[in-house]
Amino acid sequence: MIDERMTVLVTGATGFVGGYLVAELSDAGHDAVGAPPSSGLDIADAAAVRTLVERVRPDVIAHLAAVASGQRAARDLDRAVRTNVGGTHAVMQAARSIDPRPGVLIVSSAEVYAPPDGTSPIDEAAPVGPRTTYGLLKLAQEAIARDAAQAGSIRTVIARPFNHVGPGQPPIAAVPSFAERIAAVRRGASRTITVGNLDVERDIGDVRDVVVAYRLICEAIADGRLGDPVATFNVSTGSGTRLRDVVGELSRLAGVEPELVVDSDLVRPDDPPRIVGDGSRLRAATGWSPRFETATTLADILAALPA
Repeated sequence: MIDERMTVLVTGATGFVGGYLVAELSDAGHDAVGAPPSSGLDIADAAAVRTLVERVRPDVIAHLAAVASGQRAARDLDRAVRTNVGGTHAVMQAARSIDPRPGVLIVSSAEVYAPPDGTSPIDEAAPVGPRTTYGLLKLAQEAIARDAAQAGSIRTVIARPFNHVGPGQPPIAAVPSFAERIAAVRRGASRTITVGNLDVERDIGDVRDVVVAYRLICEAIADGRLGDPVATFNVSTGSGTRLRDVVGELSRLAGVEPELVVDSDLVRPDDPPRIVGDGSRLRAATGWSPRFETATTLADILAALPA
């Protein structure tokens, strides 16, 4: 941790990960300023974002505001493009509006990578080639941030997080969706849960670990430790977990044995069997390492749901 207190402007502060990041920064002794929610700030409105940045005068902007899932991006593509791409452009231009210029953390996604062969963890040098609209938008976000950072001499880090889950996560992603369905079985509201392909293996981290990584990156940006004007880091555990084991552990914790019903609409034939990230570059740069075991994370997710 840096010796001096820093001010971090967090966009997307009212979202799932953003809320955890604000708490993590505050607990570490920093001034975390949450940007207004989308109802109070259009993140793609360059003038409004510039006014906010000029008022807060942060040391670092942690840019998390986004349409944060493939499902939501597909449902409202216009909004996803405006938020994920236009919002990033507005943030980077706002960072150029004050002196000294703040550093910027851009939260991208591991979905920018091409489908892996599954034999080794994905590092930052792996080829990009998104399979989804969401991944393409994240790759566009990266390009806009990188170009603006180099043109405006803005210290910028692009973070590519792999799957991360935790208490309070909306049931859009697989793990919180499983937990919600299993909690319903525990309450006696159902006897079955619908699933897709449970034999795929994924790198599943805890959101509370991920925001520590973001905080450490912000500190490294603020004190100039990263060297390169634009750096890219995977945020990943480096190990894989089968979704079948996730469902099994959640069922064990809930004390139930639900019937698993495969929904063909949830099965993607082109789904890579194994996606695991290599987070060694981040560990070397910041000393970060995950603390939460998967079993603990799953227990905490289940405990946060109605009994």
